[in-house]
Amino acid sequence: MKIRDYPEGERGAFNPDALLSPTLPSRYYHDPAIYRRELRGIFHKSWCYVGHAGQLPEPGDYRVERVADQCIFLLRGEDSEIRAFFNVCQHRGHELLDGQGSCRKRIVCPYHAWSYSLDGRLIQAPHTEQLQGFDPADFALRPVRLANCAGLLFANLDNDAAEFAQEYPGLQETLSESLPTIDSFGTAFQFDYDIAANWKIVVDNFSEGYHIPVAHRKLTQVLDSGSGRCARQERRYAFFESRSKAGYEGLELEPGSPYRSWTLWPNTCMLSLPGCENLVVIRMAANGPDRCREHVDLLAANGEVTPTLEALKGLFADQFNSEDIAIVESVHRGLKSLAYDQGRYVVDQKDGWYSESGLHRFHRSILEALDE
Repeated sequence: MKIRDYPEGERGAFNPDALLSPTLPSRYYHDPAIYRRELRGIFHKSWCYVGHAGQLPEPGDYRVERVADQCIFLLRGEDSEIRAFFNVCQHRGHELLDGQGSCRKRIVCPYHAWSYSLDGRLIQAPHTEQLQGFDPADFALRPVRLANCAGLLFANLDNDAAEFAQEYPGLQETLSESLPTIDSFGTAFQFDYDIAANWKIVVDNFSEGYHIPVAHRKLTQVLDSGSGRCARQERRYAFFESRSKAGYEGLELEPGSPYRSWTLWPNTCMLSLPGCENLVVIRMAANGPDRCREHVDLLAANGEVTPTLEALKGLFADQFNSEDIAIVESVHRGLKSLAYDQGRYVVDQKDGWYSESGLHRFHRSILEALDE
């Protein structure tokens, strides 16, 4: 994309150099036409987090998930492999499954009882014996590509997209090195939030530490802001490390305990909070230009809830995530104001703790994906 092709607002055109650039024009957060382009150009073509392998422990276990406007389901087969399919019967389009549960040996459509094996083959279609040229093999469920990264499951609706490992090189290694017991992780807590803000605003907020000393006073009791650094920067993700301070009530932290975070294109952020081995996986699911469904999995060894993990849950869910939701909803309202169109990225060349360079990289990826 050439510089003259970048969008312009009242303060000028977005610039690939963060030190020179105004922020995205506010229309990128509330224009329905831009949102429709995001569905096609981003969510229909990217690897999106859809859950953890431990949430499907037995053959036949399933979970229905959404990738933006598309409904899919994850299913553990009789061979113990987890697969993903579009959640639609190939007869008349009825949705096959709802929520989560177990479908034992087959998937049965509740409309006309077309039945599918756990690997997606059509195995029964009542009263089709006399149809000419009808081949059940032509009506298998439509598969969705699925990748497993240290137990984290990512789906991609685009058959032509690059492999997950190619898009996110070294991600599994950073997870395994940071969390040596991650192979034993299970889900200890889950949270769901309906947020009155565009999905990008929520990702924006997780992409920078500039707001933390102002908006998260209690979090600054835990984190040593001077220790923050970008440990790895790839095209599709960034990995950050920081260290803890002692003193947060309910957490017996050794000073210097690791705090780590990952931001993954397009809509996943992950935190490993100090105190015990854990991973908080946050998915910002687009739900129209003005709303976002945020789903959180708090993962720990064997899904066990310890007193420390209970305290970390409170720190995340009751404290700073609640503060963040209030922030992003206020920003969404402000972005519709007649008095605002663009600001400036606050960045430094060292990509320091307070820098918004990650925010600028995210916005540049948005614009590249929408260059249709």
